[in-house]
Amino acid sequence: MRTHAKVTPELRRWIITQTEAGQTPDKLLEAMIKLGWPEGAALEVMERALTEKVAQIRAKETASEAAPGLGSSPESGS
Repeated sequence: MRTHAKVTPELRRWIITQTEAGQTPDKLLEAMIKLGWPEGAALEVMERALTEKVAQIRAKETASEAAPGLGSSPESGS
């Protein structure tokens, strides 16, 4: 589906910031619809932004697990 408006980095950041602040997906969706986004397009943008954020978090976790000694105690290593 194509969205009616450009998906900007600012919009992605807004979605992430609002989610991190505790806003529910329903409230985000409602806000986007009030701004003129069709429901399906808004859902698609929200899903993409949150999926990208989860991937970033997982990549950071994987990198920190792969780097011995960072953020772990000496007793935790084998």
